[in-house]
Amino acid sequence: MAVTAENCPQCGGSIPHGYGNQVTCQYCGSSLVRLNQTPQQTPGGPPPVPGSEHDAAAGMWGVRMKRATYTDLKSGLVAFQWLIPADWDFQGDIWWRDSATLPAIPSFRAWNPKGPEQIEWLPTIPCIWHKNILTEAFSKLGKNSHFFKEDGIESRAPMTSQEVLKSLVVPRYRGQMEGSEQAEKPKSDSQPKSSIWDMSGGVANYFSKEKIRERMELSKGLLKQIPGLEFATKGLKNLVSPRYKPYGVTVRITAEESLPKLALSLSGGQEDVFNPLSSDGARIRISYNLEGKQMDEDIFCVVSKVVTQTGSRLSKQENIFWAAEALYAFRASAGHLDAVGQACMASVKSFKMNPKWLQFCQIESQRIIKEREMIAKMMQQMAADQRRNLQRLGDLSRSISQAGDSIMDGYWERSAAQDRMHDNWTEAYRGVQSYNDPSSDYSPQLPGGYDHAWGNGLGEYIVANDSSFNPNMYSNMNWQELQRRT
Repeated sequence: MAVTAENCPQCGGSIPHGYGNQVTCQYCGSSLVRLNQTPQQTPGGPPPVPGSEHDAAAGMWGVRMKRATYTDLKSGLVAFQWLIPADWDFQGDIWWRDSATLPAIPSFRAWNPKGPEQIEWLPTIPCIWHKNILTEAFSKLGKNSHFFKEDGIESRAPMTSQEVLKSLVVPRYRGQMEGSEQAEKPKSDSQPKSSIWDMSGGVANYFSKEKIRERMELSKGLLKQIPGLEFATKGLKNLVSPRYKPYGVTVRITAEESLPKLALSLSGGQEDVFNPLSSDGARIRISYNLEGKQMDEDIFCVVSKVVTQTGSRLSKQENIFWAAEALYAFRASAGHLDAVGQACMASVKSFKMNPKWLQFCQIESQRIIKEREMIAKMMQQMAADQRRNLQRLGDLSRSISQAGDSIMDGYWERSAAQDRMHDNWTEAYRGVQSYNDPSSDYSPQLPGGYDHAWGNGLGEYIVANDSSFNPNMYSNMNWQELQRRT
C-alpha cells in the first residue's frame, strides 16, 4: 500500500514520512506541527499501517508562528511586532537621531538558526532635494547629490524604486555590484608603469580616472603612516556611519521587476484617501556568496514623496522630501528562495506598529523642534545683547571722547592763561608792554609806563602819555594807534 505524501502547507515541499509531530521545513524554514498527532502504537498490538486512515490524518500539517516584539529602550514601549516562524530567532533595533523630521529609524531581523533563511527589515533612507534654477543647472553636469545633510536627512535628487535598490540599498546594506569599479580586482601588469605624478604622458593621461585613483590610493597609504590619524579616522567614521554595515560581498542582480501595488499590498489593501499610498514599488533579486555559501535574496522597496513649493518666478523652488521605505529582504540558499518567499511575505504582512510608540515619536519630534526654537531664541538674545553691548561701548567711547575734548580744551585754556601770566610777568619784570601791530604780524614790545603807542607800518613806533597827542598832525606818514595785548 502506498505511503501518504506529507507536504509543507507554506511552500509545498515534501516532509519525510514519520518525521515526528513538529518539524522545520527544509525548503522554506517554516515551523510546522501536525494537526492530528501520530496515533500511538497499542501496547502489544501491531504498528499503524502506512496509507491507512490514521496515517492520512497524520499527514495534515499546520504552520507554527510566534509573536516577536521589540521594546524601545528610550520610551520603554513596545515599538512593533511580527509573526515569525516559531523556531526562528530575532533581534530589533531603533536608531534614535537628532532629527525633527524622522527622529527614529527602526530595523528588524529574524532568521532560522538551523539554516540560511532570513527576513530583514532594513533601515529607511530619508532624503530631501530642493529643485530650483541652481540645482537644475548642476543636475545637467551630473551633480544630483550633496555630502551635507539637512535635519539628519541626506540631500539627494529623487530616484525611482528600482534606481534606489541598485544604487543605494544594495551598496549600503549588502556590497558592491558586480562590474562596478569598487568590485573589480586590480589586474597585474607586467609592463613597467610610469610615475603617477609624471605628466610626460600628457595632461589627459595625468587626469585620467586610473591615474587619479592611483594617486588617491597612494595618498591614503601615506596618511595611514601618520601616528594616531588612522585611529581618529576610524573613530570619526564609526560616529557618523549608520549602524547597519554592508556584508562586503560582490552582488549580482539576477532579476528585477516593478511592483506598483506593493505599498497597497503591504497595507492590507486599505488606502488612506488623505495620504494615498505610493505606486512606485519594485523588487530585485540578487545573488552573492556569503561565508562560502551561495545565497539568493529578494529586496523590496517603496519610494514615497511629499512636495511643497516656495517662492515665485526665478526664486521658485520645489522642496521634495522622499524616502526609500518598506525595505524588506528575504534570503535563502540558492534555488530555495521561491519556496521561502510566500512564508516571508506572510510574516511581513503581519507587521504592526504600536500607535503609542508612534505618538512618542511625534512628541520627541516636537521636543526637538522646541529645543531648536529655544536655541534660536538664545542665539537671537545673545546677538541682541551683543548689539546692546556694542551700542553701550560706542556710547562710552563717545563719552570718553567728549571728556577727552573737555580735558584738552581745559588744558589749552590753562596753558594759554599760563602763557599770558608768564608774558605779563616777564613784561612787568623787564618794564615793557606788548602791542598788536595791525600793519604786520609782528607784536612789538615797547617801553612800559605809557598809555598810548603809534606805528607807521615801517617799523617805527611812538609812545606817549598825552591823550591829545597825534603824530599824524606833525608828519606826512600814516600813523596808527596800537592796541595793547592782554
